[in-house]
Amino acid sequence: MTTGRASLKNVSTTVLAELREAIASGRLRAPIDRASLVGFGIRHQIDAIEYALAGHKTAACLAVLDVALAEREDRKPTPELVWTGPEAPAGTARDTAVVLRALFEGARESVILAGYSFDHAKEVLAPLHGSMLQHNVSARFFVDVPQIERGADVEAHLARCFGKFLAENWPFGEPRPRVYYDKRALKPGPPYCSMHAKCVVVDGVKAFVSSANFTQRGQERNIEVGVLIEDPSFASYLGGQWLGLIDAGIAGEYVAG
Repeated sequence: MTTGRASLKNVSTTVLAELREAIASGRLRAPIDRASLVGFGIRHQIDAIEYALAGHKTAACLAVLDVALAEREDRKPTPELVWTGPEAPAGTARDTAVVLRALFEGARESVILAGYSFDHAKEVLAPLHGSMLQHNVSARFFVDVPQIERGADVEAHLARCFGKFLAENWPFGEPRPRVYYDKRALKPGPPYCSMHAKCVVVDGVKAFVSSANFTQRGQERNIEVGVLIEDPSFASYLGGQWLGLIDAGIAGEYVAG
């Protein structure tokens, strides 16, 4: 259960617990197959779940899930405080810029990044480009796009926003991250919306959530606070939230014309 396709390590604890309750109560009947999982509402990590449970009777499915949940109980990750700005002499928080660099340099498979404000962030993002070059890491960015003005051309608006974004923050060329935006920003307000989240998910196992924007002020001078969580269940769940926006058609991908 801990190796290969059968691994449940990246399936969130919440999903495992809900699956166990559904199987135990009979709402989800064994043997489990893909169709029943989809009907139950499973979208992320469905291959791992199907491989681990398919073909088993109810008792075996419950045993598999009990072991996986017990392992989570035995492995309680400690969130780590991340800080930008001055702190008391006895402070032990890690620096925001240092944490981001380590996350990007350590990436081996994928990075999901969401940010509201970027200001000449090439120094912050350069380690990620290095990992994309050296380790074929895939990157998806979810970035804020100003709400379009009434009567403006949508394609021109997107080209202007993302042309500026890439020129100022990703001057490295290929490989480039895939960039996404909130489609609701393409309708004139009111109401208005912003992509205001600031977080990073690396390889589906590490998650960093912060108040700091991807700016020099946010990384070096402001007082900002964040948390680094090295928990595969939480990280995969957070990453799934962002990928779910793509699946649901809420987030659109910008492709240069």
